[in-house]
Amino acid sequence: MGVPPALPTLSPRPEGNGTRFRAFSRRAERMRLLLYDGPRDPVPSRTVVLDASTHRRDGVFETLVPGAGEGQHYLWAAEGPGLDPLRPLLDPYALALSGPERFGVDDPARLAARLPHAERNLDARFKCVVVAPPPATDWRRPARAWRDQVVYELHVRGFTRDPSSGVRHPGTFAGLAEKIPYLVDLGVTAVELLPAHEFDETETRPPGWERGTAHLNFWGYSPLQWFAVNRRYAADSGGARGPMDEFRRMVLAFHDAGIEVIADMVLNHTAELDAKGPVLSFRGLDPETYYLATDVTGCGNSVSANAPPVRRLILDVLAWWRHALGVDGFRLDLAAVLARGDDGRILDDPPLLREIEEDPALEGARLVAEPWDAAGGYLLDRWPGGERWALWNDRFRDDLRRAWFGDPRLLGTVATRLCGSSDLFVAGGSGPPRSLNFVTAHDGFTLRDVVSHARRHNDANGEEGRDGNPHEPSEPHGPEGPSDDPAVAAARERARRNLVASLLLAQGVPMLLQGDELGRTQDGNNNAYCLDGPLAWLDWRGVEADAAFHRFVRGLVRLRRSRAALRRGRWLAGRDHDGDGRPDALWLGDAGGPAAWREDDGAVGLLLSGARGETGAAADEEDLLLLLNLGDAARDFALPADRRGGRAWRLVVDTAAAPPADLHDPGRGPVVGGATFPVRSRSMALFVAAATVLEGPLPPS
Repeated sequence: MGVPPALPTLSPRPEGNGTRFRAFSRRAERMRLLLYDGPRDPVPSRTVVLDASTHRRDGVFETLVPGAGEGQHYLWAAEGPGLDPLRPLLDPYALALSGPERFGVDDPARLAARLPHAERNLDARFKCVVVAPPPATDWRRPARAWRDQVVYELHVRGFTRDPSSGVRHPGTFAGLAEKIPYLVDLGVTAVELLPAHEFDETETRPPGWERGTAHLNFWGYSPLQWFAVNRRYAADSGGARGPMDEFRRMVLAFHDAGIEVIADMVLNHTAELDAKGPVLSFRGLDPETYYLATDVTGCGNSVSANAPPVRRLILDVLAWWRHALGVDGFRLDLAAVLARGDDGRILDDPPLLREIEEDPALEGARLVAEPWDAAGGYLLDRWPGGERWALWNDRFRDDLRRAWFGDPRLLGTVATRLCGSSDLFVAGGSGPPRSLNFVTAHDGFTLRDVVSHARRHNDANGEEGRDGNPHEPSEPHGPEGPSDDPAVAAARERARRNLVASLLLAQGVPMLLQGDELGRTQDGNNNAYCLDGPLAWLDWRGVEADAAFHRFVRGLVRLRRSRAALRRGRWLAGRDHDGDGRPDALWLGDAGGPAAWREDDGAVGLLLSGARGETGAAADEEDLLLLLNLGDAARDFALPADRRGGRAWRLVVDTAAAPPADLHDPGRGPVVGGATFPVRSRSMALFVAAATVLEGPLPPS
């Protein structure tokens, strides 16, 4: 079982019949600890005053308060130059917050007063709560290499909130746990959860907002508190420990099903927004320490992540989620901010990234970075962290979309992306698993909308349609929106199959967006960050309504997991890695010779040698043949010999074919024994060598 997780450095620490409280501030001359008897009490029942001359050491105020135990509600207030001594503040190290227990329910008094955000006081809504560390837990983590993962990005509330989910506790951690059998059946091996830490979903309202609408901070990329689990995502939202314990039970359920949990952590900015925003925590304690002087996030503030006290805080946050809450890794939002020094410039060797990699408390944790920010810090091809990091690869998304939507000149680029994007990552020497590939994510169109809309339709967001990416590659294949035209529908289905097949057959680690396998649409909204309603929820009727595509995605996931050649840990270099005289990969032209890579030629074949030298490969895994046609005309491909000299191939995937002929079990697909195979326009086909094939259906996940 191990030992109980250690309390973070400055978190309240129950001791005997009291609690030791700590808070960091170099600017404050005096701190007041405000103690409340209950979560809704408007005024504190006790106030403890801490003077810098007697209670502060190395910037940390500290006091032991007798009688304060687990469940004690509290806030801080700081007095000093430029600080408001009457402003209640959240403790950056609090492990739990009390507050509203229903998602989207605002404080009635605050609603009636229509207070500006900057005037909203925490004591009417959120308070910190003292909790002891949870018991020691055997997290029973799945043992799987990173290159063998299939990641599924989801929103905790949106995944089960729709009545069609059929769960007992919709929109909660418990509800998500109820859907684990679906994810097991789909074959994914890791879930990446959009922010599950505490945020105030009612923080932003557009001009003209009226009470009763569903305009909320739905995604949660505006953290109030990094340690605390979001109370409104819990079915058991009562008590100090309810949300934490429910989250932990959910993680254990995922682990028992063989699925890892990756937490999306927003460590680059906070809910304090810009200078006109609220004073909630950092800004009221020591703004110069916690924030950069300039905003590089586009959210009004940017955390000074490499300042020593902030580095310690972030390391403590990650260790807490790893050991107390059980997650297997982290996706760090706008992570280029975490590479900036106190002057705002990108550092060659950011101390925070190095310490994350070297911290014993984070040994073995998955590390995934979104390697850019909003101020030009684009670090995909020059990430200053080490080999442990995987990086969100937006170039994969954009290049594959543009190529399939009519630009055959990208053939060479597509080939590079399908082989793991060595042009972006080879300098690190880490191999294809460093690339986290995706064609859709929460931030952008859903897969159905990518193939059904030419432009964003974000009017419901209340920002006059100006928000969201205006240059997102997409192609409606006819008039935008729903269509009854059979030709339009067929073109869209082929495009969906092309994109998801490219994703799941490429080297690297694939990430699927929730509901893409079920035809989820947001009606062309590519920035649904603020919509808590059917448009943002997953409609589970898609399991039946889009059954053919669900089957296609499910089958591709299983195919990927059954063939180690699709999950190599080293670059495909056209060399003999296995000592059998055959290169690992050969790029071929449609006539059968070496690929010419002409700019005007959108067709190419890839002969992929069975991965006999890879961990997880079958003893004698057969070759694969991938044929790709980005052009507008069909192409006849000469079929090459496999490594045994045979020219018979079994068809596994044909994205131009209507279901169920679009996907076959490797051991049962039709044998193509002729000299050529016709690949229709804008489509791809995958074959397995027919000399010795996998018999029967794809193996279970």
